[in-house]
Amino acid sequence: MKPTSWILKFLFLSLLTLLSMGVINFILDPFQQYRKAQFYKPIYDNERYLNPGLAKTYDYNEVIIGSSMTENFLLSDTRDILGFTKPIKFSMSGATAYEIKIMLDSAYQHRKIDSVIYGIDLFSFTGESTRLFHGEGSLPFYLYDNNRLNDYRYLLSFDTFKFFVDSFVLSKPEVMFDFNRMYQWQHTFNEDDFNRKDRIDEWREKYGFNPDYTKNEYTLKAMKANIDTNLIPLIQHHPETTFYLFYPPYSILAFKDMQNKGWLNTVEQFKYYLFTQLAHYPNVKIYDFQASKEVTCNLDNYKDLLHYHQRINSWMLGEMKNKSYLIEDTTELQQYNQSLSKNIQEFSESELNCVKIMTKTLSPKVNHVI
Repeated sequence: MKPTSWILKFLFLSLLTLLSMGVINFILDPFQQYRKAQFYKPIYDNERYLNPGLAKTYDYNEVIIGSSMTENFLLSDTRDILGFTKPIKFSMSGATAYEIKIMLDSAYQHRKIDSVIYGIDLFSFTGESTRLFHGEGSLPFYLYDNNRLNDYRYLLSFDTFKFFVDSFVLSKPEVMFDFNRMYQWQHTFNEDDFNRKDRIDEWREKYGFNPDYTKNEYTLKAMKANIDTNLIPLIQHHPETTFYLFYPPYSILAFKDMQNKGWLNTVEQFKYYLFTQLAHYPNVKIYDFQASKEVTCNLDNYKDLLHYHQRINSWMLGEMKNKSYLIEDTTELQQYNQSLSKNIQEFSESELNCVKIMTKTLSPKVNHVI
């Protein structure tokens, strides 16, 4: 065979393979970019890739969004407790404020949104205002726009096909196919994993968990920039939407760590800045569940120093309905901050004397997980 013929045949076969892959991926459409899945039951996984497709092809009026602190909300709870009609969840594990804004901007292009439940995870607002949690290039921006010309990256990708195959060939828990419980991680843990003894042991072993609070990305300046760039514009541009903003109730040990490392004061100033910037918007409600002693001081609610049981997600919805922990003025905000400080002190004295809390900086090898 002549070299020219071989090259032409190779190019033809390569083009045919690419076109076949594109047709297959278009028909299967595992990230539901073009249509809602019809002939198969979709899996709710790989949030950063799946969310923009759901935003385009699903019918919804209300949105839940945030980091892993929002992943355990049940959509049925939002209907039963808050009266939502067509809720959906666009949570992303470790979501940054920038990623949340990108996701909500995409959703607003396709649907009218009546309500947004937005978890103000403190860690989401650290770092640069264009920070991606998994680093540069980790968010598939080509899936979030309406430009079909760059869809070749989706259609011609073997990873797209692999996601579909992995969803059905590999054994996956049934809950991962359940729209009502989409993206939840509760099912990956046993009830026994949520217990006080393990949390105390975890604290004793680590004497905290985050060595990064002194870095520039944790400064008040950086956190304010994230509010200004990634949160306030959403509120300003969408007066038709009611925003339920809430501070997730990390365990009291997480707040003790913040206090020990000198970051708690920054957190208080962050909350004050956020409230004063948003208080005059009538469509914003801000809830501070971090002041809830019955939740944060009960370590049986936690699988680690940050993450709480799914029952806490349901509890928060009930408190929103009852307007409990709602911040209505700066005096109330100050009272919540004082309550948190008091809870930290009282818990330290009654529960942690035997642990010998240390305030030294941790080894850089220890990192938090959101």
